Amino acid sequence: MSVPSYVGSMKGKDFINTNDFTQEEIHAIIKAAMDLREKYWSRVPTNYLQGKTLFMLFYNRSLRTRNSFEAGMHQLGGHAHFLSPQDVYTPTLPEDMIPYQTEAIADVARVLSRYGDAIAIRIYGDAAKWVIGRGNRVIQEFAKWSTIPVLNMEDDIYHPFQALADMMAIMQVAPKPKGKKFVVSYAYSGGLKPLAVPQSCVLIGTQFGMDVVLAHPPGFELEDHVIKAAKENADRYGGSFTVVNDMKEAFRDADFVYPKAWSPKRFFPPYNSKVDKEGAMEYQNRFKDWICTQELMDLTNKGKYMHCGPADRGQEVVDEVIDNPNYSLYFEQAENRLHVQKAVMSMVMG
Repeated sequence: MSVPSYVGSMKGKDFINTNDFTQEEIHAIIKAAMDLREKYWSRVPTNYLQGKTLFMLFYNRSLRTRNSFEAGMHQLGGHAHFLSPQDVYTPTLPEDMIPYQTEAIADVARVLSRYGDAIAIRIYGDAAKWVIGRGNRVIQEFAKWSTIPVLNMEDDIYHPFQALADMMAIMQVAPKPKGKKFVVSYAYSGGLKPLAVPQSCVLIGTQFGMDVVLAHPPGFELEDHVIKAAKENADRYGGSFTVVNDMKEAFRDADFVYPKAWSPKRFFPPYNSKVDKEGAMEYQNRFKDWICTQELMDLTNKGKYMHCGPADRGQEVVDEVIDNPNYSLYFEQAENRLHVQKAVMSMVMG
């Protein structure tokens, strides 16, 4: 079996944030993912990681993430080790480092580096004690000590593989996304959600020269460093980045809309002296009218609906929108997780 040129083209690199890579590198990943998707549907063998091992540390469980990574490694000829949440201990101290059982991250990373070929980590929310940025620091600490690639399966700042899947879905509809209006909007949920998805969305959208509009009620601002990076991307790649506080205004003439819940950061450290979940949920409950409806979709430029999943039906979106095959990309995005992850694993582990 011949091995594609993209296998090993980024060998040894960590994958923590899409903005760490050039537009050309992200293009290459998506091109590889499309090749892998075609081979998957044609049942062409892709044993590019024969004998390779991926360790998966799940501080948070997930349907899409766990199954797409495990299936992906199997389809690439390798094996994924699932490390269950019961095996991962979260102590009260030290605040910024979360050991595996009784071992420090420095030891765990170096031990696993001698057993396999990459370490994938998922940590946010309760697992990171709702201290915004703590989950990302844990992943960065693993990357510091690991001698094999570290893959971010979602932390409290970034969700890079979801962003890749999203951009792949966009490019399946609009192969040249530059100049397309991409709306990343807050949508109501009764639960607490991290900032990772909207932040990675605005970063990859601006990285591809799209006209990105971030819409949210007052109090749902993203991290300052992410906003700064999105503006820099827009300047560099020829798109635009604007922020509005009106969902209806944002949806008008949009090509792609991504209504997604996230929680107001001011109720959590380091922006608050304590974790105030009740305060955050009470504040969120003021904005139940931020829901994606057919009336909003009618304002778009025959726009496509997007969501990372799982969507909170009846809160973030109504059924007639998410289930409409004419403009919902919901299940394409879910499938694309498999292919973009296989692409990145082939590149960094190959």
